[in-house]
Amino acid sequence: MRKTLVFSLLVLLFCLVAGLPLVAQDEAAEAAKDAEAIEILKKVDAAIKKVSSVRYTTETEPGGVAVNFTSPGKGSAVISGWTGSVPEKFLIEAETKRPGSDETVKITAGGDGEMYFLIDHASKKVYQDMDPAVMGSSANLLFGFAMVEFVHDAPFDDELNAETVELQGTAKMGDEDCYKVHVVYAGGQGQSTWYFSKSDYLPRGRIQHFSTPQGDGSIERTIFDLDVDPKLDASLFAMKMPEGYEQIDDFAP
Repeated sequence: MRKTLVFSLLVLLFCLVAGLPLVAQDEAAEAAKDAEAIEILKKVDAAIKKVSSVRYTTETEPGGVAVNFTSPGKGSAVISGWTGSVPEKFLIEAETKRPGSDETVKITAGGDGEMYFLIDHASKKVYQDMDPAVMGSSANLLFGFAMVEFVHDAPFDDELNAETVELQGTAKMGDEDCYKVHVVYAGGQGQSTWYFSKSDYLPRGRIQHFSTPQGDGSIERTIFDLDVDPKLDASLFAMKMPEGYEQIDDFAP
């Protein structure tokens, strides 16, 4: 439940912030597995397991009640390897706005498996430590831009073992013609609509769906400019102090 657990924690955070109780996701959903959709997922799983690293740009768009808790954003990510909980090496940049505010949040974070850092461009503060917790609460925002399936050791087990798997035709995501596969996860762990490229079977988008008493919500992520197994210099994942910034000897809030 590695991916659905991460998303469930994000939904829980949204509901705690708003003081809302959680409700079950489509408990009465009829279990059904489309044979064609399962076959596509198997090809997706096989293709993505051959990937060791990726570079891409991404955009996120909240829908429904999610607009009360998060804002549209854009970013970029380079991820490589897997530690069992996070990518082994990563460099993620994210830019969004605080909900209900015009204040821009721009953050850069990275790690090389030994040292981790976060750069808050609004406050011009830098945090670095051997503990990935140095990134503070911003880690949730940042890893929302990292599609960890690209480097995970069990990337689509949750989808292959879902209660419902349905092929909903094809759709365009960015410049890619994609298969559209809708999944209802086992154990009430929510739903996702995935978009897999018809050319290489790699993901180009995902919509994660959830419900609250105030209504339904979603978070859509689209992948652009996907570069598979790029040549990566180790220095890419090291912290580079911007001029005029202050390094803080503490964890980020």
